[in-house]
Amino acid sequence: MNASGSVLAVPFLLLAILMSGVYSVGLKPANSRCKSLAELELFNGCFSASAMVGALISAVLSAGTLYIPVSGLLCAAIFGCFFSICVFTNLKALEDGPLSLTTLIVNFSLVFPLIYSFCFLSEPITPLRVAGIVMLVICMLLFTNPKVTGEKKISVKWILLAVTSMLCNGLLSVISKIYAMASDNAYASQYLAYCYLFATVTSLVLFAVLRAKQPKTERIQPKAFFTPVMIALIVLIGLANFGLNLMVVLLATMMDGAIVYPAVQGGGPMIAVLGSRIFFGEQISWKKWTAILLGVAAIVMLNL
Repeated sequence: MNASGSVLAVPFLLLAILMSGVYSVGLKPANSRCKSLAELELFNGCFSASAMVGALISAVLSAGTLYIPVSGLLCAAIFGCFFSICVFTNLKALEDGPLSLTTLIVNFSLVFPLIYSFCFLSEPITPLRVAGIVMLVICMLLFTNPKVTGEKKISVKWILLAVTSMLCNGLLSVISKIYAMASDNAYASQYLAYCYLFATVTSLVLFAVLRAKQPKTERIQPKAFFTPVMIALIVLIGLANFGLNLMVVLLATMMDGAIVYPAVQGGGPMIAVLGSRIFFGEQISWKKWTAILLGVAAIVMLNL
């Protein structure tokens, strides 16, 4: 690590944590402005396109080319499809459950690349990680208890959607891990650009299908959908998601992963919790805080 890298490492880490929180918090108001499944997919496609623009600019500036091997395009295509599903189910989950817990559940997805590493890469199963998995299971049980969460009733639909988003997010991590190892991470910026490209295409195709099934009187009116607030959310969430991924890539060569990943995956949800309380008035009792902190601790331990 050179001197300039070490100086930038901490600001980049703080920025990554902030971007993670901004992305999660921004999904809530975006969801509330979408009145149908078609609108959710349109928003999904638009914010992915916003992220894609940032990734394309970064790829050209850093690598000078958009070339990646065919295997990279295939991985990016698979990534894009599941990214679209991941965001869509995350958005839908926010209709039936609290932002704070939904964000934590989606971030529990980090257990899947760990399982992949245990099974196929012969990585050791450490006591800390075993404890983290046990804590994660305990958290999932706590999150379904209304006495802990303060919810009048736990929505089965919310649990299913949040867990689906978690599974898809975990698969995204596994796909990227496999490709990074196969390519020695040589095409990281280009790969990210193509991931967003395929995510954009997938979401817009799904939007077109869903729109075609709507009665003409219920179809989206561009002027009604693309309000200044919605455009701002599209740009903000897209750039936050891209910024998060970019910072993590840059930090890979500046700081030990044992610091980066626990900080980002633990810090981002904490910002989402604070954002849900400040901006959306979510009630967080001491029992709920305890469950949330236990979840964050599980995330950190799984990364150590």
